Amino acid sequence: MEAPRYTVIVPMLRFHADEPVLASLRHMAPATALEIFVAEGNHPARQRNAALERARGEIIVFLDNDCALAPGFWAELENAFARPEVEVIGGPALLRPEAKPLEAIFHALLTHPLVVGPVSARYTGRGEFRPATQTELILCNMAVRRSLFAKIGPLSTELYPNEENEWLERAQVAGVGIYYDPQLQVYRPHRATWAAMGKMLLRYGIGRTRQFWVSGWRATIYQILPIILLIPVAAVALGRPGEEAFIALWLLVALAVMLTCDRRLKAWQRIVAGLVAPLIPLTYVLGQLIGWPALLFPKPAADLRITVLNERGERVNSPAS
Repeated sequence: MEAPRYTVIVPMLRFHADEPVLASLRHMAPATALEIFVAEGNHPARQRNAALERARGEIIVFLDNDCALAPGFWAELENAFARPEVEVIGGPALLRPEAKPLEAIFHALLTHPLVVGPVSARYTGRGEFRPATQTELILCNMAVRRSLFAKIGPLSTELYPNEENEWLERAQVAGVGIYYDPQLQVYRPHRATWAAMGKMLLRYGIGRTRQFWVSGWRATIYQILPIILLIPVAAVALGRPGEEAFIALWLLVALAVMLTCDRRLKAWQRIVAGLVAPLIPLTYVLGQLIGWPALLFPKPAADLRITVLNERGERVNSPAS
């Protein structure tokens, strides 16, 4: 049997044949051989690792169940890996065209450099094809030469989320060629409620702290700057003078975001986006702070049962079979 060029790995809680990613893969298959693995379970890092053990593809493509491929995805991926220096490639996860109003607001905030800095490249195409770090890549749209996992090791099973960030840091230390391609795109929904958005930011912040615990804290601007943001908040909370300056700064940031965020938003959406913009980094940093005491409490035992299926829902043989 012909060895596949690509192996697509998708973690799911339960297999559903009508998930957007499987529908998209059926309609936009590459010109070369492809295998698709759906890993069932409730620990995405372990699920991806289990599928990796069975993968035969030269290139591993990581997607999420709610993703849909943008036109030209496979051609862009093939062109990227035609460059011998490329060992890891990632691109943005764009907002789905049928997004609801709140989804559009959240996406506008996560694509605004003033709000999230270089992380904005994960959600919109920015700049040109270029070397990158874990800051710009997102696991729902990332591809890796399979041979790298023998060199770098699998994804950390101590982390979710942030397992790809820790793995990419290991890869970068090893001198791996990591690149960002703004034209390698997928579409996916965003959080559709305020509660879901806040929960996501807190979870990502807690995940970042756990990543520090696993791989070591590095004093980079991206780790130090968010902590600095809490200083004026703490001062106001403790009753220190400066409330007027704090409010003025908040309104200044809000105005800047209103005037420069996605022009496709309606006027009310731009106003809301501006007013809540400072809450995005502050909520994330709050998650980082919560993450430190959370390390003292073991995470609840997860159900480690994982089943690897193909795109038709048929069980895939274990590596030893």
